[in-house]
Amino acid sequence: MKGLAVIALALILIATIVPAFWAKKNGGHGKADLQIASASSFAPFLQSLTPQIKSTCQIRARISTGASGTLATQILNGAPFDLFFSADAKRPQALIKAGKGTAVSTYALGQLVYWQPSPPSPDGRPLALADPALAPYGIAAIQSIKKLKQQYVIPAKQVIGRNAAQAFQFVQSGAAAAGLVPLSLVRAAGIDEDKYVLIAADWYAPIHQDVVVLHPSKATECVLVLLARAAVQARMQDAGFKVP
Repeated sequence: MKGLAVIALALILIATIVPAFWAKKNGGHGKADLQIASASSFAPFLQSLTPQIKSTCQIRARISTGASGTLATQILNGAPFDLFFSADAKRPQALIKAGKGTAVSTYALGQLVYWQPSPPSPDGRPLALADPALAPYGIAAIQSIKKLKQQYVIPAKQVIGRNAAQAFQFVQSGAAAAGLVPLSLVRAAGIDEDKYVLIAADWYAPIHQDVVVLHPSKATECVLVLLARAAVQARMQDAGFKVP
C-alpha cells in the first residue's frame, strides 16, 4: 500500500513537469481510454473495479488479460499499454531495465489453491496448471506438487494452460480432474470452499505481483491512488489476495 502511494507521488511530479505532453495523449481532458494489461489472476478484480475507475478517475479502462510473460513480450514489442499488472516481480523489473516503464511496485501477493470439484477417481483426467514458462502461478504449482502428493491423491498426468485462467477453465469444463490455480479465480467464480484447499505459503516461492507504470499520466496516477484506498485493499483481500 505504501509502495502504491510512493508511485502516485512520483507520478504527480512527472505529470507536473510534462503536462502538455500527457494532456495531448489523453485528449486534453483526461477522458481517453486507459489501456491496462493484467495477468489473468488479477483481471476479474480489475474488471469489477472498472465502474469505480470510471466514476472516480473520469476515464474508461480497457483491460487486456493473459499470462504475465505473454503480456510482457507484447509490451516489449510496442503494445500501447499504460499500466501492466503482472503476476510476478521479474517481468516488471525487466521492462524497467528495457526502458519501457517509469515506476514499479508490489500491489498484491498471490495465493495458490488445489481445486478438485469431485472426489478422486481413476478416470485418467489430468491435473491443470498454468505454463510455468509464462505464468508465475505455474511456477508455484510445480514447486508445490511434491508436497501436495504427500497429502492428497492427485492426477498423475498434467495439462498446461497458456495462463492461470485457462488452467482454471480446464477444471471448470471437466477436461481436467483438478487444478492448481489462483485463489482469486475460484473466489471470482463463486466456487464452494469445500471444493478447494489453500496451498501452504511455504510450499512455493512468494508470488509478488507487481504493477509497472508504462506511460505516466493523471489517469494512471488516479488508478494507483484508488487501489491504495483502504476499502479497495479490503476488497482485494476478499478477492483472494494478500496486500503488501
